[in-house]
Amino acid sequence: MDEEAIRQAAALLIEARRTGVLLDGLPSSCRPQDLDDALAIQDATVAALGEDVAGWKVGAPIDGRIVRGALLRSRIIPSGGAIAAANVPLLGVEAEVAFRFDRDLEPRELAYKYAEVAAAVTAFPAIEIVDSRFRDYRGTSLIERIADCVSNGAFVEGAAQLLWTKFDLSRLDARLEIDGKVVVQRIGGHPAGDPLLPAIDLVNDLRQATGVRAGQIMTTGTYTGLNFAKPGQRVSARFEGFGSAEVHLTT
Repeated sequence: MDEEAIRQAAALLIEARRTGVLLDGLPSSCRPQDLDDALAIQDATVAALGEDVAGWKVGAPIDGRIVRGALLRSRIIPSGGAIAAANVPLLGVEAEVAFRFDRDLEPRELAYKYAEVAAAVTAFPAIEIVDSRFRDYRGTSLIERIADCVSNGAFVEGAAQLLWTKFDLSRLDARLEIDGKVVVQRIGGHPAGDPLLPAIDLVNDLRQATGVRAGQIMTTGTYTGLNFAKPGQRVSARFEGFGSAEVHLTT
């Protein structure tokens, strides 16, 4: 894609964010064709919004390359906080375990190993609120959803679990609750088994460019699948013994 097509796609996504008028799709003149196009549109969208990247959600690889979606600083919510449901109208909710980087992981040639990344992060419970700038979320092509920051709407941060390395993250007892009712409960369930593994993949992708800065976060997938809340409801992600995150979707 050329710069004008990238700018056009970003402008359409930004207009959908600002007005709430959803897109049927990106026009052929600026529709991404591959991962490079989608990431370029993401970057242009973030820059045009004047946003800071607080971190990334990590998606499944495409053609051997890891997928990332920017988490916007203005859409990071502390546990116990609230967000207007009208700002995230799809209201998809997922219980996740995320990682905050306690120190920089600089660009370098040598790949980062598991132990190095584990020593550089602290884990915490989280909720991803999934939203879309497209009218038909499920019917929109994956590459367009990637351009749309991999459909992130907001991200809820729970308290850091300082003893996280003592837990088997592949076997956590995970529950998603809506208004106090358990919607999903399962042991484990993360698509990668260990949620740190996709974060390591993204670290090694970013080490070839910007690296990762202290304070940035990565969230790597849901333990409970994608579920949907309604305006006014309260959503909780609870991991037995590990911690919880909660958010109110206000009307």
